[in-house]
Amino acid sequence: MKATRHASRAPTVWIVLFFISITSSISAQDEDIDVTYGQGNQSEGRYSINGTGVLAKMFEDRGHSVFYSRVLGRPTRKADVIIWAPDNFHVPTEAEVAAIEQWLQEQSNRTFIFIGRDYDATMDYWVEVAKGANPEEKTMLTLKLADVWGAHQVKRMAIIDDEDCGWFKINADSTVRTIRSARSTSDWLEGITPGALKMRLQSYFVESDKGRSTGYGRYEFDTQLFYENIPLVTRIQNRSKFNRGQIYLIANGSFLLNVPLVHREHRKLASKLIERVGRNKTICFLESEFDDWEDVPVLENAPSAAKPPSIVTILQTWPFGIILIHIIVIGIVYCFYRFPIFGRPRAEFEVNTVIDDSNEKQSVSNFGRHIRALGDLLRRGGNATFANHCLQMYRQRSSEQTTYKPQKQKKKPT
Repeated sequence: MKATRHASRAPTVWIVLFFISITSSISAQDEDIDVTYGQGNQSEGRYSINGTGVLAKMFEDRGHSVFYSRVLGRPTRKADVIIWAPDNFHVPTEAEVAAIEQWLQEQSNRTFIFIGRDYDATMDYWVEVAKGANPEEKTMLTLKLADVWGAHQVKRMAIIDDEDCGWFKINADSTVRTIRSARSTSDWLEGITPGALKMRLQSYFVESDKGRSTGYGRYEFDTQLFYENIPLVTRIQNRSKFNRGQIYLIANGSFLLNVPLVHREHRKLASKLIERVGRNKTICFLESEFDDWEDVPVLENAPSAAKPPSIVTILQTWPFGIILIHIIVIGIVYCFYRFPIFGRPRAEFEVNTVIDDSNEKQSVSNFGRHIRALGDLLRRGGNATFANHCLQMYRQRSSEQTTYKPQKQKKKPT
């Protein structure tokens, strides 16, 4: 009953603040909502509705130390527990399975928790927001729900039915189940109000075909929480590979992510999971980044998707590096020669009257440029009569044979 007392305590300040933050933005647009999946307090998605920050805080409140890693390798070796909620609809790869089993083997009594991806808390978020909306807002929110639902179904198309990693395989069921009550073979449901759960389930994990081989090295598949014979929480053990460690397989994050943990009964279930890892453990939340176009590997030294070569990469490649260095140096010398002006101006001012100065230097003393500029001004004025009048006056004055000469004044006799 100790667990019940912990789980039934009044919500702490961080739970209340998180609930206020997600319910006070009825009019918020989609871009104002952080939906980053599977990241925690030290990451960009710390306040995400799909994040793990609330679960991490619950671990810390029980006396565990928590850190985050984006790499499954040296950073995670100090961890007693690894929690991985990958933003990926596939099972772990063979290399990832091998890395986890090696980590379990290195030290006894370690725990690995894997949370399935087939859940998006955005749906539950908008459902809660719609409860307090007026009729006009409910119409908008209905469209928003349809949009979010459709986007998640498109992402689910990546699921491969019966994909098997050796620990478990996926049943790519598309039926949407709302789970109010569950059954358990242990104490998972002690202190939880019957019919008060709000979990959602589509695809789920079942026992692996590869792991059913008889003998000392087989995987032991123990379903501890289930709904209509569908596993929700499963414990996997292997006497030869896990060194008395264990794997907890969670169907999805519908009772472990930030928004679902606002619900009291879900916090009780999460507390049951926390009890399973022991006391005073070092907890690592493994965060893997994925997007619609490429998968970023979580394994240390794993090959990543090809990217365009950077300037540094080109400089390190023979013979392009030495060629590019020479081009850069020559370009810098040319720029210093062509553009800056040091000392006195180098422009040569020549007095001439050449009108066609296309091949002449741009000298301000070239009288032909003044004539051309005057012609351009007359053309831009658009008054042909005035332009012709000016031209006639110029021709008339230039054709005159006599030029006015001022007469010398005679000196008056003194």
